[in-house]
Amino acid sequence: MKILFVTSTCPENIQVCTHGIFQRMRMFLEALSMFADLEILFYASQSTDISPEAAGRMERALAEHWGCTASVNLAHRSPHYTVDLPSRFPFGDYIREWWFLHPFFYWLSGPEQLLAFDRCLERKPDAIFVHRLNSFYPVLANRKVEQPVFFDLDDIEHKSFARGLMQAPSRRSKPLQYLKALSLMWLERRAAARSQRTFVCSETDRKYLTTRLRASGVIAIPNAIEIPVGVELQPAATFLFIGTYLYQPNAQAADHLVCDIWPLIRDRIPAAKLIIAGAHPEKIRSFHGRHAGVEFRGFVDDLDALYREVRVVCCPIRAGSGTRIKIIEAAAYGKAVVSTSIGAEGLDFLDGRELLIRDDPDGFARACIDLVADSSHCNQIGRAAREKCSALYGKCNTIRRIKHEILDTCLLGMIPVAANPIINS
Repeated sequence: MKILFVTSTCPENIQVCTHGIFQRMRMFLEALSMFADLEILFYASQSTDISPEAAGRMERALAEHWGCTASVNLAHRSPHYTVDLPSRFPFGDYIREWWFLHPFFYWLSGPEQLLAFDRCLERKPDAIFVHRLNSFYPVLANRKVEQPVFFDLDDIEHKSFARGLMQAPSRRSKPLQYLKALSLMWLERRAAARSQRTFVCSETDRKYLTTRLRASGVIAIPNAIEIPVGVELQPAATFLFIGTYLYQPNAQAADHLVCDIWPLIRDRIPAAKLIIAGAHPEKIRSFHGRHAGVEFRGFVDDLDALYREVRVVCCPIRAGSGTRIKIIEAAAYGKAVVSTSIGAEGLDFLDGRELLIRDDPDGFARACIDLVADSSHCNQIGRAAREKCSALYGKCNTIRRIKHEILDTCLLGMIPVAANPIINS
């Protein structure tokens, strides 16, 4: 069985591509490689080398670092607005321009991008797996696609975009910006309708798509990680926020933590330390100022060592969608987490038992201070979170579930895989 995996998220430096999007991509690639021959079409930035030699290097890197054997094709994303607009659009030409003016439409809409997809189709894969909404346009634009399509939506993008607008400063164009949220909803609905199975990262998102977008074939596949060895409770008042700061909700959350929450904590615990870890901290507005007790670490390779330093993990996310691997990861290490409601959205951790949920700066700071003051409570929250994480978010069980969800769909008659020796394993 041959599967074509299509993604506009290219791990150009695979050793540092460890944040949530890449962890989820790797999880699906590992599951697919258990029963299929994989061909991957990576759409990359204009500056990326897409030569056959570069594709060969990517194949070797995937095998070495992700344990994934695949044939790799590389193509550039389009940097320009090139989407072929419908000649008839019910809201007029000006609104039509705003409707489609989003990278999710134009990144893969140019002749070069569509040709790369066509060439992969010529090798006649048995199925197509599309990784995230920003990779779906070639499937919708190509009338020759007859294969079953599996689609990992992951995050509900129109919700994430609308929440980001709520955090942005008011501008005269802001009402028109909301048209982009509607256009993303429209694209999500079309992509789900075109797919045999659509995967999302939580039961909350599955219910939302099923009821609000009336999508069928939606399956909740949680984000998951390999469960590490737990670490001891750190006596020092050291707090952590971790993420990649090219992702705007992370950059906004880090700035909110540093500017609005951290001064309240330092006022009560003068010796407290806050570690801001993750790639591209320069994207955080407060990175360029001086803040007592705050350390911007940048990318951290050794997570075991990092979590040994930390007593409490903070997740003051106020935008975005999906589920936060940073909370799953902290729970797996047995760390107490303080999060906002949006940060903990879609996860099955219980407030007051396996994490603490606080949405205002004062309440968030008080929860952090209390976890430093009460070691027994802090330890209890961390242990309960680790137990829940092991039960629900272990990577091995999730990979098996992905494999069986896809194989079950194939066995319904869509793809001839009955001769595959691993189907029943």
